[in-house]
Amino acid sequence: MFFNLKKRIMCKALVKRNLQKPFDYLSAENFSLEGEKDPLVNNSYYFSAHDEHLSLFARLGRRVNVEETWFALYLDGKLYSLKQEFFPQGGSPLLVEKADNDSWALSFTGKLNEADEICFHAKFIATQKPVDFTTNMPAERMAKGIANEKWTKAFFDELQNVSGQCHYEQEGILEGQLTLNGKTIAFHLPCVRDHSFGKRDWNYMNNHLWLMAVSPSCQFNYSLVSYPVMTALEVGHFRDEAGMHYLLQADLDFQQLHTGKIPEELTFQVQLDNGKTLQVHAKVITGVSYHFQDGQYILHENIAEFQLDGKTCRGILEIGYNKNSQRFFNQRDLSSIVR
Repeated sequence: MFFNLKKRIMCKALVKRNLQKPFDYLSAENFSLEGEKDPLVNNSYYFSAHDEHLSLFARLGRRVNVEETWFALYLDGKLYSLKQEFFPQGGSPLLVEKADNDSWALSFTGKLNEADEICFHAKFIATQKPVDFTTNMPAERMAKGIANEKWTKAFFDELQNVSGQCHYEQEGILEGQLTLNGKTIAFHLPCVRDHSFGKRDWNYMNNHLWLMAVSPSCQFNYSLVSYPVMTALEVGHFRDEAGMHYLLQADLDFQQLHTGKIPEELTFQVQLDNGKTLQVHAKVITGVSYHFQDGQYILHENIAEFQLDGKTCRGILEIGYNKNSQRFFNQRDLSSIVR
């Protein structure tokens, strides 16, 4: 009874907030760190593009003191990845620049693995509207996460630690060419770009999971994160020929995410706001591990094969764990979390 009352109160408050503070796409696209001094403030650009032959992902996480940098591709059964994770501010070999409306230019020149040379140039061109993880998601998703916690003044004060970041993604096409060890390959791939900015303290996270699949006919997202202030927040969406649909509920077994390890496979169902039940299966192919804040948080970025209602496509199975395993899901009884 108290849970449902708390959920209704929060739903009403969140709907009101979203109406008063709608997502400002143009402002978000032009965010910069100019004048910023706090090293915990992040401006992160991520691109993930896939077909049955080639998968690649790239991330540039700008901070005032460092640039977190990922670049990896999976081609002909082999993984090529940048080994260095951090570069001084302005020193990353990955360049990400806004080209014009709804498009971004990416380039990377350097060494992958130990001795593989690559020169990469591409342009992301949006094909769908952006999806904002605050204002586009059904209010009940955040409301349930908040209603699962004990309400105190201290709780609502700490909640500000997770409510100050803007996070959105957009589906499009990544086209360009790469030259790997002297061989040039042109590509035209379905792609998802992710932009987030604001305070991001990796060590504040307990654990998280992000599943993303993309193909010309559909795009899927499932996101789960656990914080000290909120044990479980689940959101997601699915785009097909009929349009965009948002996650209302998922039955993914949280026990599989409580091990500190990378799950080889995940199978679950997602209930969408159009009444559809989506069958999801994800299987890891290969991946790269990244280490944040002196190893306090470890993130595993995995290329994965997906089955979405029987349709095969590729994407990402990203999972991360705090170094302190006692923090996973706040050591809550997972069966007590109302989802």
